[in-house]
Formats: sequence, C-alpha cells, structure tokens
Amino acid sequence: MAFGKKQVTITISFATLLIALVALAATGAGGIVFWEQQNSDAFCTNTCHKVHPEEPRAHELYVHARVQCVECHEGRLPTLHLMVSKLEHLHQLWLMIVGYDRPTRATALRPLRDSCEGCHWPSVVHDDSLRVKVRHDTDAASTETRYRLEMHTGFGAVREKQAKGIHWHIEQEVNYVALDDQNQKMALVEVRGADGKTKTYIDANAGKPRAELEKAPKSRMQCVDCHSSVGHPFRNPADLVDEAIASGEIDRKLPSTKALTVKLIGEAGKLFGTPEELAPQFDKLIADVLPKREQTAATKEQDRKFATAMKRILLQTSFAQKGISWKTFPFNTGHKDFPGCFRCHDGKHLDEKGEAIRFQCTLCHALPKVVREDGARSVASTIDPDMTPPDFHEAPNWMRDHPTRMTDPSCKACHGKIEYGKEGGSFCSNPACHGRTWPRINSDDK
Repeated sequence: MAFGKKQVTITISFATLLIALVALAATGAGGIVFWEQQNSDAFCTNTCHKVHPEEPRAHELYVHARVQCVECHEGRLPTLHLMVSKLEHLHQLWLMIVGYDRPTRATALRPLRDSCEGCHWPSVVHDDSLRVKVRHDTDAASTETRYRLEMHTGFGAVREKQAKGIHWHIEQEVNYVALDDQNQKMALVEVRGADGKTKTYIDANAGKPRAELEKAPKSRMQCVDCHSSVGHPFRNPADLVDEAIASGEIDRKLPSTKALTVKLIGEAGKLFGTPEELAPQFDKLIADVLPKREQTAATKEQDRKFATAMKRILLQTSFAQKGISWKTFPFNTGHKDFPGCFRCHDGKHLDEKGEAIRFQCTLCHALPKVVREDGARSVASTIDPDMTPPDFHEAPNWMRDHPTRMTDPSCKACHGKIEYGKEGGSFCSNPACHGRTWPRINSDDK
C-alpha cells in the first residue's frame, strides 16, 4: 500500500513537472513571438508610430525595403542590449496616447556604427560610381537632357592621397555645430587630422561669435548627415516624372507632357489626406489636365499611361497632414533641392586665417557631361584624364573665383575657346553648372 502511494506521488510529481515544462515552453514561445512582433515593421508603423503613415509606403519602394525599422533605429544589437535600449523610448508612450505634433527628424537614432556600418563597412576600398540624370524640359516636345556624372564615392590609398572623395567625411573625424534641428545651417565645422591637430571653420553668416560656437556641444559627422531619410526618402515628384518618361511609363508623344505634369503636381500639392481619400481627387485632377483632342486608339493609350503613372506618383508623394510635404524632409545627398554639400562647402566657412572649406565641385564628382537630344547646349569633355591640373585649381574657393581667371590665356590650352554662359557647346558654358541658382549658391556669382 505504501508502495502504491509512492508511485502515485512520483506520477503526480512527473505530471506537475511536465505541465511546468510545457507552460515554460509555451511562455517562452509566446515571449519570442511577442518580441518578434513588436520588432516588426508592422508594429513600428501601425501600432507605435501611426503618426507617420507615409513612411511605410516610402520604405517599401526604395533600397532599404528589406531592412527592418529596428535595424536602423535601434541598431543590430544583442537581444538583452536591445531590450534595455527599447526602454529608453518609454517616455514617448504617453505622447502617443495623448497625441503630439509630428516630428520631422529622428531624435534617438543609435550611432551609425551600430546600424549602417553593419552592412556598409566604410574602411573597405570602393570604386567610384557613375550616375546618369535624365531631365525633361517643359517645351511641347518635353526635350530630354542627360547629365552624366562620375561620382568620387571610392575610397582607398589613391583617394586618400588626393584628399578627395565623398566618403572621406566618414573616414576622418569631422564634428559640427548646427543652428537648427535638421542640421541645415552649419555654423561650425571642425576637422581633426590623423596627427591630432584640429582645424575649425566658422560660417561668416552664422551671426554668433567664434568663441561661443567653439564652446558649443558638437556632433560627429556620420552617414545620415548626408544620406538623410535614406530609409524612407520622400522624393521630388518632378524627378519621378522624369524617370517615368525616360522609362516609357509615360508616353512623351503626349503634347507638352512635362508641362502637364508640372501643373498637375502643383495642384495636387494643395491636397492632403489618406490615399483612399485622395485617389478620387487625383483622378479628377488628371482628367482635367489632359488635353481635349480627338480620341484615337493611340491617343487613348497615351492618356491611359499618363493617368496611371501620374496617379501612382501623386499618391506616392502625398501626405495626410496639411503643411507637410516632401520639402519638409531634407535629403542632403547632392545639392539640387536642398543645400546638401553646400551646407559646408559654400566658400563662406572660414578658419582663423580666412581660408575657406574647399569649394570645389570636383571634390565629389567630375565635371558633368551634358547631352541634349536636339544637340543644343550639349557639352563634351575636352579634358585629358592624364593631364595634371594647375595648382590654382586647388584653391579653396576655386569655384567661386574661377570666372575672374578666365582671361588667362593658359585656360585655352585645356578647355578650348572660353565662352562664359549657359548655352553649352563649349567646356566653360556648361548648363549643368551655369544659368541656375542652387540652394544657397548662385553659380553665376562673379
């Protein structure tokens, strides 16, 4: 009888242990599922940050579509470290409940060495890259112009020796003081060399004393200072139109195609709402802007392609909140729509000796080659790649000062006939540089 009680006790204990193990396994599995769920893009964008409805759409369309939100915003950290890191954001929970104004920049990004550099190792030797920008005019034919740029994105011994290249900014220690939250107004730039010596440049128009800026807290330059919004960029809709025309998604045989899109983008920019709310309004705008003409099979197909492409572009670049647009989010890779490089390389950031940060386009890219389909304004390069530029080309403010040297007869030896202007045809009348005002820079200043 005693043996029977002992057997029952053992059986109960085994059953209790088994139930406990099953419960523990279920709890562990549930915890893992919960952890994975609250690290998912769906949780970040729909549950936590629903104040940013456009960002998930932008993220799905660009190069980081397969990178999860937490991989950039939290970094690729060990699990326990990531759990602690997430607790740092609990103060935002109350703001999510009571509501708050939409932020226009991330204020709690991990250091880029915990995120971007998990994939993009800066010390590896990279090749330079080629970019071809296709733009269309607003004339009846929507005339195409191609700008060919050789980008100095490479890095390695040769680039270090030349002290050129975009990624030089990451390999060096560059610190700055910005006057605004979006880092568009750089008041101070400090470069620390390998020898430990620093060189400090102050924006002559900052309106603050050098001593005050030198004591201000500084930020270390990192990838997102140029590649801002790279995870979910909001692009200029006019650029998307150019790409759609170039790819044939929009038929350029439709009269004044580019001009129609410019008008349409302007009207659509006045509307705000969800995609569901905006879709019928965009349909009406598109129908109103299309030219009234005799309908044939060909013209119907042109109108259909135009309507389909433009609705996609308008929805892709639309916003729910009034006052928010693609212009609200600076994208500083380049300098077409935002100051970008010109935030520092503007010829106005000076050291104590009055020497500027180098204002030279060729630091980041070769001089643009321009080809317009009707032949006008085209610019073929006349430069021999084996030719050594004269020393004065390395002057810090070369791009601002070079028009004053154009009377030098030696220029003709390399550049041919000197014709200052924007009409193309010669090396020194490049419409990619002249005849336009860049953000904060007028290329026609003399």
